[in-house]
Amino acid sequence: MLMKRIALLVVIVLSWCDSTSAKDTYPGGIVYGPKAAFKISAPKGWVLDNSAGAEQGLPCVLYPKGSSWADAKTIMYARIASTQYTDVETFVATAIKEMEKEHGLPKQKIESGKTGDGQAYFVNEYAPTKSYSQYERVAYVQLPHAVAYIVLSARDGASYRKHAGALKEVLKSFAYLEPKIDG
Repeated sequence: MLMKRIALLVVIVLSWCDSTSAKDTYPGGIVYGPKAAFKISAPKGWVLDNSAGAEQGLPCVLYPKGSSWADAKTIMYARIASTQYTDVETFVATAIKEMEKEHGLPKQKIESGKTGDGQAYFVNEYAPTKSYSQYERVAYVQLPHAVAYIVLSARDGASYRKHAGALKEVLKSFAYLEPKIDG
């Protein structure tokens, strides 16, 4: 039963904070998917929220302290790609093809490196278009048998530039967790 829930891309966020924190916001958490899991920490001045984006299918969202998921000018969310994707290049090629009409072509691999635990990642940048006003930066991480991605999205250029480094902070905290299979 547990694996079925995981297979449905249930994302569970565990807190590392004390009981005095705001409801459903944490300094970090764990994202579970059908073939992988990873932990991340919120950058300094940000919180991780496991309920605000749930109605949008995003149970792991981040935004600056003092704002909310609904009103923040810059947000982030973390996910694991569908089980049909185990290779980051295949996932990204499909994502670009699907988003091209609305987003245009991204600046590809504007940055690359290793996560805090040594997983390879690269970042694509999606500029706003006439049909899509958001500024976005997406980090794609190749995991064993899965692809993780973290999206930073801003409503305007000033907010995007101000918070662009927050994505890199999340990547520094990123750590792959080997899935445990009930036997």
